[in-house]
Amino acid sequence: MKTIINSTIKLLFRSPGFWFFLFFTPLISTLILRTEQTNLSAYEISGAEGASSIVEVEKEDDKVAYYGGKGRYVIKVYDASGSDLSEYMLKKLSESGAFLICRVKVSPMTKEVLDARIDADIDGDRMGAAMYLGESFDAEALTGTVKNGVKVFILSDDARKDIFENEMKMILGQIRNAAGMAGEGNVAEVLTEMNRRLPVKSVETISGKDSPVLTNEQVDKRTMVGYAFAILTLGFVFGGAFVAHTVINEEKDMVLTRIRLTELSDVKYFAAKLLSGGIVSMMLTLVMGGCTFLIPEERMAVDRPIFLLMVFCLGLIFCSLTLLLGILLGNVMSANIGAFTIWSLSSMLAGLYFPLDSTTDTVKTISYIMPQKWFLNITELLMTGDNKGYIMLVGVTVAYLVVVLSLGSVGIKFRNHE
Repeated sequence: MKTIINSTIKLLFRSPGFWFFLFFTPLISTLILRTEQTNLSAYEISGAEGASSIVEVEKEDDKVAYYGGKGRYVIKVYDASGSDLSEYMLKKLSESGAFLICRVKVSPMTKEVLDARIDADIDGDRMGAAMYLGESFDAEALTGTVKNGVKVFILSDDARKDIFENEMKMILGQIRNAAGMAGEGNVAEVLTEMNRRLPVKSVETISGKDSPVLTNEQVDKRTMVGYAFAILTLGFVFGGAFVAHTVINEEKDMVLTRIRLTELSDVKYFAAKLLSGGIVSMMLTLVMGGCTFLIPEERMAVDRPIFLLMVFCLGLIFCSLTLLLGILLGNVMSANIGAFTIWSLSSMLAGLYFPLDSTTDTVKTISYIMPQKWFLNITELLMTGDNKGYIMLVGVTVAYLVVVLSLGSVGIKFRNHE
C-alpha cells in the first residue's frame, strides 16, 4: 500500500492541473475572507434590534431587502418630520410584530424627487411598502385631515397590505383622539399615558428558534465563509478527480492487472487510493493554513485551528466522493465533468451563494443532503460559542464518509460484475 500511495502522489505532482487547484483555491478563498463587505445576506433582527425597534438606515439608496429574512412586512420610511408624533407612529407599527420598519431620515422632498426615489426602490430593492413623512405630518395628524404629511406607496402584492392600512388608520385615530383629550397640553404625553394603561404585549419570534441568532456582522462573516467553502470545495473535488485519474490510467495501462498479480487485494488497493485522497486534503488544508495568516484576526468567523479542521473534514468528504465517482465512471473526461457537476450543484443547493429561506420545502430538504450546508450550520454554532458545533463536526464528517464509502464499495462491486 505504501508503494501505491507514493506512486500516486508522484503522479499527482507531475500534473500541472493538480498544482493549479492546490494553490489557486486557497488563494482565492483567502482573498474572499480578507474582503470587508456588508449587506451580503438577509439580516436577522433580534436582541437590541428586535421586533419592537426601528431599523435605522443610513442612506436613501441603502437596500432594505437584506432585513426581510424573518418574514415581516418590510416598510421603508423616508422621515422628513422627525417629530415625537412620527416617532410614536413608527414605534406602534413596529411593536405590532407584523411589520419591520426601516427608517432613513431625510430632508423634505419634492414630489418629483420622491417619485424618483420610489421608482429606484421598485427597480432595485424589495419591500412591502414605502412611506414618506413630511414636515406637515404633526399638523395634519392632529386635525385628522392627512394629505401631504403622509404618503404611502404599496410596492408588493402581499395581502398584509390591508393589515398595514388598518394599523395606520388606528394609530392616526389614536393621535387625533389624544389631541382632543390634551387640549392645549402635550399630545405626546397623553399618548404615553394612554399606552401605559394598555396590557403589556410581548412579541417573540419562533421561526428561527432552532438556529443560533447572529448579529449583522456575524451574518456577513458566515456568508464570506460560505463563499470560501464553495471555492475550497472546487479544489477538493478536483483533487479527488485527479486521484481517480491515476486509477483510470492504471487500469487502462494494465498496471492494475500487474498489481493484482502481486496478490494485493482490491480492498487494499482502493484503500491506498483513499488514503492518497486524504493526503491531498491535508496538503490543500496546509496551504490554506498558510494563507490564513494573511487574513486579519477580526475577519475570521472562528478560531484558525477550528477553521482548518473544518476545511480538512470537508476535504475528506469531497475527495472521497469524487474519487469513487471517477472510478465508477471509468473515464477521465467523465470524471472531470462529474467533479464539476458535484461542485456546482452542491454549492448552490447548500445555500453558499444565496440564502434559501424563501425557497420551497423541497429545495430546503435537498439542501440538507449537501455537506456544505451542515458545515455552515457548524460555523454558526461555533460563532455563538455553542460547543455542540464540535460534536456535529465529528458526527457529520463520519456520517458522510460512511455513506460515501458504502455506496462506493457497492458501486465498484457492481461495476466489476461481482
